Amino acid sequence: MRRWMLAAIAVAIVGSLVGGSAAAQLEIPGYVVSDLQLISQESKEEWSEDWTGPIQGATILAWLAEHGYPALIRDFNGDGVIDELDTIELADLLGREYMDTTTPRGTTDVRLVLGLARYVAETYPNRFVLKIYDVGFAAEYAADEGMRFEPDAVDGIELVLKADPTIPTYELELTSGEGVIVGLEEEADRNTYLSGRSFLDDETAEGFTPIDLAWAEEDYWEPGLQGQVLETVAKMEDRLYAEFRGMWTPVEFMLALSPTEEHDVTSAPHECVDVAIGYDLTTTDLGDYGSVQVEECVTREGDVDTYTYTVTNVDFLFNGCGLCLFAVSKPIGLVTLAHSEPAPWLYSLYPTGWVWRLPTGSCGLLPGESAVFSVSVPGPTTDTWVIGLVSSCPTISVDGVYHPAELVPIKTTGPGMSHTEPGCPDLIVRYLDESCVCDPSAGMCQLTVWVNIHNIGSAPVTGSFDVVLMSPGHPGTDTKTYTPPPALTPGDFWTVKLDLSFPMEGDLCPAFYRVIVDPDPAPNGVIAECDEGNNALVREVDCFCDELEERGACCFPDGSCIEMLASDCSAAGGIEFHPGIPCGGIDCAPPVETCPDLVCEIGQMSCRNIGAVAPLWEVSVEVIVTNVGSATVDDPIYVGASLDCGSDSTVLFDTLDPGDVTTANFIFTCGPNQPGCHDVTAVVDDPDFIDECDEDNNESDSATVCCR
Repeated sequence: MRRWMLAAIAVAIVGSLVGGSAAAQLEIPGYVVSDLQLISQESKEEWSEDWTGPIQGATILAWLAEHGYPALIRDFNGDGVIDELDTIELADLLGREYMDTTTPRGTTDVRLVLGLARYVAETYPNRFVLKIYDVGFAAEYAADEGMRFEPDAVDGIELVLKADPTIPTYELELTSGEGVIVGLEEEADRNTYLSGRSFLDDETAEGFTPIDLAWAEEDYWEPGLQGQVLETVAKMEDRLYAEFRGMWTPVEFMLALSPTEEHDVTSAPHECVDVAIGYDLTTTDLGDYGSVQVEECVTREGDVDTYTYTVTNVDFLFNGCGLCLFAVSKPIGLVTLAHSEPAPWLYSLYPTGWVWRLPTGSCGLLPGESAVFSVSVPGPTTDTWVIGLVSSCPTISVDGVYHPAELVPIKTTGPGMSHTEPGCPDLIVRYLDESCVCDPSAGMCQLTVWVNIHNIGSAPVTGSFDVVLMSPGHPGTDTKTYTPPPALTPGDFWTVKLDLSFPMEGDLCPAFYRVIVDPDPAPNGVIAECDEGNNALVREVDCFCDELEERGACCFPDGSCIEMLASDCSAAGGIEFHPGIPCGGIDCAPPVETCPDLVCEIGQMSCRNIGAVAPLWEVSVEVIVTNVGSATVDDPIYVGASLDCGSDSTVLFDTLDPGDVTTANFIFTCGPNQPGCHDVTAVVDDPDFIDECDEDNNESDSATVCCR
């Protein structure tokens, strides 16, 4: 829940509209991108806080892939499915090959923009625009790239410069269905990047705007590796600020990745199957606005109920446009397992309902058109009358501020919380994550399991109960106890982490385990439930599937160590392998510093008279640049030369591997009063843009050239 208690848009439907029920309420307090993936910077061992750029780049690409551009992400890890693990691999690809995250300077605003633009243009050429909210970006680009910024700097995508970010532009880009990244300036010339996720319509008492941002910081309260949702506030003063790590931090930069095409807002018809457990067809007359029809079909598969809505605009029009929003209320605490909608509809989940809306700028679902939406929830539920909402399309004022449209109630149906045996709780175990790690040196394994304990019944759990982890064939158990208050209300859940340590004996590959909620004693546990036979989760996990003698400590060039198979060690780039020895038993060699180091020397020089009447001397100077370091230089290389009759500089864009050489040539014109000998000085990497092994030596050279 948020820290702020805010007023929200509330719509009440009188009893006659919902079939005689009491007045209901559905709150839509603002806008939230509910299905934005949260990637942790700890997802890969070599990642750090420097990886926020590619992490957030992959985050918005994965979101756009689910909203009409599937080629933006693919099965990178080859496991046959496309999921959050592939988003992690996409972030790694962006950081290593597109955004230069592994270089000493890391990902700057320029590298983030160019890397993201190049990846998108390669995948969907001429179908996106990348908007850059940063008045200083053109100067940063010129300094980094050594050339003037142009909108066509990347072939296949347009780069558009905008004014500095504001709260209205953040809200507008988010509701327009675009991938938004903000850069928070924690220190000079270095931004921390986060993805835009939400905002609330109402300000706090202090006048701040509540916003949410997807943050790569690891969320240790969630199972597995997962980033956080940063709940914060923003304010406008001389510029846009966000509260970050307890301080008001400037939002120095914002980008919005925007599709240039408009998707069809309609979808293929949905035919309700004969085995559906619920079906309703309602039409609501909205007076001067027209009318809207909703067909609802409910299906059940196992313990999952799916509600599918076909929304048809019969003859609804407002300001020449149709429907831009459809919402259905839900019981507070009812878990949403899945959802679906046609592109470009945007999905938001709120405590009191599901909301689908079209991006700002759309003219909506026009008369005669239909769109299909669905949600899946834990069953069993009861199909009952619930509040529904539709609205016309939002507007944008002349100053670019987003104004939501008026919400209009409609008649529809949806899930209610119930059970075949009314008035009783029902506890079940839902799997979240698992791990099993064995230490051969200690001869022990540790099994860790994360689960949710759901109350799918129709009454709250008001007494204490246990959750137990056990592994048949292995000694020991782990028990956690739920103690009210608060009560575990219908639809609510409790997240539990359980650990079990046991000797490396018996069946380890696989090892079976059970998680039991409310176990015996007592005839059926201590909680009287609707169903006493659904309290156990049984799974198997691989704890140690490789032969002991094949595993050992693998040392890497950076001094790190990972326990793995000998064949995997060499394939992963390991330089030492110690079979049968854990990492704690050896000392890997310290990392060898890898860094570029540029030196320059003056090569050939010449002087010739080019004057027709009086002597006019043309002096040619060759400057040779060599990378004598141990890492590649892929940044622009500034080279300069000077003498008493002039100076000049140039930028070389050559990629210099260790030992590679490149040259720069300069020509100077010396007047008739400047004959004789000239002292020549050459310099490389001035200004100092490249982090070198030796920053103080070998970056200049001197020589003399004589004219006769």
